[in-house]
Amino acid sequence: MSLGKLAHYSVDLVLISIILAGIHRNTGLQFDVSHFSSIDFRRWFGNYLAFGEVCYDKVVSFLRMTGYFKQRNLVLDQLQDQAAQYLKQSTGRDIGDFPKK
Repeated sequence: MSLGKLAHYSVDLVLISIILAGIHRNTGLQFDVSHFSSIDFRRWFGNYLAFGEVCYDKVVSFLRMTGYFKQRNLVLDQLQDQAAQYLKQSTGRDIGDFPKK
């Protein structure tokens, strides 16, 4: 096995672990390791999933630091859009026409 293939498989394993961590964080679904019969394999797989959680945290903190991403609250954004649309229909003015306090 060449060094390139080993690096490729390692990156693939890390990405799969990060995907599983993202699923766990966003949905609460967690991989059930109790189906494995070997305690050593359970421990190893648990460490693998924990490594994915750490990598997920590092990727998210890096993306927040870059400034290219911003966090949105979908419910609040939808409410603000509807309020601005209602204001435009009712008064004919945009929300930007009013001074901020």
